[in-house]
Amino acid sequence: MQALALAPTFAKGLITVLAAVILFVGSVYVILSAIFGLRMAYLVLAVSFFGWMILYSTIWVFQPTIFGVQNVKLNQGPRGTEPHWQVFAASTGPLPSRFPETSKYPGQPWEPPTYKTKSATQNAKPAIQNYLAAQAEQQFETQGKKVCDPAEPLETNCVTVDPTTFAVEDFMFAISGHTNLVAAHAFFQAGGPQITVFAYHDPGNVQVYSWSFFGASVVGFLIHLPFLDRAERKRKAILTGGTAPPWYGPA
Repeated sequence: MQALALAPTFAKGLITVLAAVILFVGSVYVILSAIFGLRMAYLVLAVSFFGWMILYSTIWVFQPTIFGVQNVKLNQGPRGTEPHWQVFAASTGPLPSRFPETSKYPGQPWEPPTYKTKSATQNAKPAIQNYLAAQAEQQFETQGKKVCDPAEPLETNCVTVDPTTFAVEDFMFAISGHTNLVAAHAFFQAGGPQITVFAYHDPGNVQVYSWSFFGASVVGFLIHLPFLDRAERKRKAILTGGTAPPWYGPA
């Protein structure tokens, strides 16, 4: 979360969302308040908003095919963690870890890439290179050297670490339960020791935010609907002969 908060576009995105809510939702609330009053306007707006969000998030969660729409890309809502390879260990050889297969490397059950796993090597390679680059940056910082900030391309008197300068080869794959593992030899191309890097495949959770929006919308709709029904019944009773509450000026 700290990395997210420090992202260059985070503040801009937050301001944009707040401005959109104030402009589009706030303007509708002002108009409804002039017609129904503050409380009734809020209930009408809340029920309408959550009802609209239920329809919208239903498309995100259950995909457009349930409405008979074809040839539409999946997961068009807010995306959570994407599937990726996550490095969890690195050493000069076999080592014990939470996956017992790492201590058996390079023997069974480790196998070289096949036709089915060949594409996985292309996805795992940049993940391993980025991990090694991050480790190199940490070593430079512990040595008192300044690491260049990618957001400042004109920065000088600093050290730049290019992930592509790390060579990754000799991929091997294994399965631990329901988790896919990959191991590879990696080294710095300008010179350095060869190490063995282990990574597991994280399936991610792309739909986590879509489900969150769907659940929150359903809960919000169910909470506000009874209050709107009660307020509407009181309003109807007044219009059909009931006693109106005392008037304290315009809403």
